[in-house]
Amino acid sequence: MKNRYKKLYDIMELLEDGFIEEALEEESKICRFPLWKCIVAAACACVLVMGSGLFLSKYKDSKSQNIGNGEVNKKQDEVLPGIKYEKNVADKNSLEKIVCNFMSEGAGGGGHGWLIVKSFEDAASKNPTRNNTGGITQLPVFKNEDGLWSDGRDGQDFKESEIYFGNRLYEEKRDYSYDGASGNRWGVCFRSDKQESLTDQLLEYTFYRLNFRFYGEEGWGYDIMKPPSGTGKMYPVISLEEAEKKLRNGEFFSHDAYAVDVAGTAQVLSVELEYMTEEYQSYLQPFYKFTITDKSWYKELYKIMESQGCKTPEEYKSVSEVYVPAVRDEYIDIKDSAVLRTN
Repeated sequence: MKNRYKKLYDIMELLEDGFIEEALEEESKICRFPLWKCIVAAACACVLVMGSGLFLSKYKDSKSQNIGNGEVNKKQDEVLPGIKYEKNVADKNSLEKIVCNFMSEGAGGGGHGWLIVKSFEDAASKNPTRNNTGGITQLPVFKNEDGLWSDGRDGQDFKESEIYFGNRLYEEKRDYSYDGASGNRWGVCFRSDKQESLTDQLLEYTFYRLNFRFYGEEGWGYDIMKPPSGTGKMYPVISLEEAEKKLRNGEFFSHDAYAVDVAGTAQVLSVELEYMTEEYQSYLQPFYKFTITDKSWYKELYKIMESQGCKTPEEYKSVSEVYVPAVRDEYIDIKDSAVLRTN
């Protein structure tokens, strides 16, 4: 137990003060209990930080690493590779069509959403546009290029110097298997400067990042992304209202074969603008990402989890993430490969 608390202390030292403050702020928004329960909730938020520090837990002496030190962050930020983009749509008639592509092996069978969660917060991101997309009428599109992502590194020692940016925040998501075990977690360490415009915050969230994968208690891996060297070209984007209309009409991409069946009735849990940055993409372009759920999924999920030996299937829900292209229709060319394939 002593070692566990020592590790937690070290991890807390490694994190940005801003992340911890943000975690406490989130707890205060939902806390409507007596003071002692609020304190307990805030403490739980800090304990959850352990997950966000696992990728840094190799370091025994956090102070010598200067992780989270403002001076070090400032120096790192001074040499950051720039994210270059045109500030306005120049001539709409001169904008070329861009390829819009989406690939997924999907999820076959089950009759429920893509991810199994206990709390909807398990699928919540720290994307600066989450439930905050209003007012964005244009966004840059970048041509993809080789070398933006590092090769995936599984089980290798992590070097703090690989976090090449300061002002770091961290998010972590998780989902559960049919037996109720939680072996899948995904973390993102990203740059966050809330003094920047919302567009710049979104680009920082997208391009200054490290992605982490955790498999059970021991297995883990990570990869690193850096901004494209080219200059992004500004394109007009559809409004949230237009995106929601497409959602209800089933005009979206999804990892889940059943999402289209509930498009008209699904509950929208959150919406954000997110760039697709996979290596197969010809263009790095924005999508509206809707996180949805539907009550019709819960009954099917309950039956499956109960049959797989889960003791408390009633504690779980199912969600899907579906993607509506954000660039206006006249400027995108949706390829035939942008279809859901189920396994």
